[in-house]
Amino acid sequence: MNDKYCKLPNEFGIHVKSTKNEIESLEGEISFTGEDGKECWYQNKMMPIFDAQHKQVGEILVRYDITQKKIYEKLSITDALTQLYNRRHFNYVLTQEISRATRNKSVLCFIILDVDYFKKYNDSYGHKAGDDALVAVAQALDKSLHRGGDFAFRLGGEEFGAIFSSKDESSALEFADQIRKDIKALNIQHSNSDVSDHITVSIGLLVVDFATTGIDEDNFFTLADNALYIAKDNGRNRVVIHQNETLELF
Repeated sequence: MNDKYCKLPNEFGIHVKSTKNEIESLEGEISFTGEDGKECWYQNKMMPIFDAQHKQVGEILVRYDITQKKIYEKLSITDALTQLYNRRHFNYVLTQEISRATRNKSVLCFIILDVDYFKKYNDSYGHKAGDDALVAVAQALDKSLHRGGDFAFRLGGEEFGAIFSSKDESSALEFADQIRKDIKALNIQHSNSDVSDHITVSIGLLVVDFATTGIDEDNFFTLADNALYIAKDNGRNRVVIHQNETLELF
């Protein structure tokens, strides 16, 4: 390990020593940002040392620098262009969030967002400009999702997704429409769009109250995608919410 790159802060040792004596061991990961601005990660295991009377007289701390491992893990779940989570991580998060919402009987929301007439944009302005536009859309989406339980994804091509919680359908619809407005407010010129002279997005929204409804991952995605199809079929540059009374239950 290169201590000049990652040096474990004193706070961890203080936390370990404050642990109650009856705990046989303490294991976990810790991250921090060094003075050079680099994020560092350690896998740590603390094992107390007891004398013959079972009085703690010390401790052994074993630590491994897992910074590179964490870097590789992040790369594996991150879209290289936009830096949002990728489709692979979306599948994992969706399963976890449905399980959590089922357990807590809470409301879970999902939007699928598609950039309107993006092929025409690429044809008009070139693929480099297309990539820049996707990055700008991704940043606007990510900026909107500022709560700890919010997740933004690039699902593929010009399609994005977001998982978030809300108190009800009305609030979720207002939130989704604000995302649409924020992206339109980027004012990215799109002279060949059939709905605007700037880039716009169409959004399909699904809101599920797991206190009264159960739905699996496949239907969760499909129903939001159906709402997106209706938004595009009805003129684009709009949000359409899937009506919950037609949810497929399990």
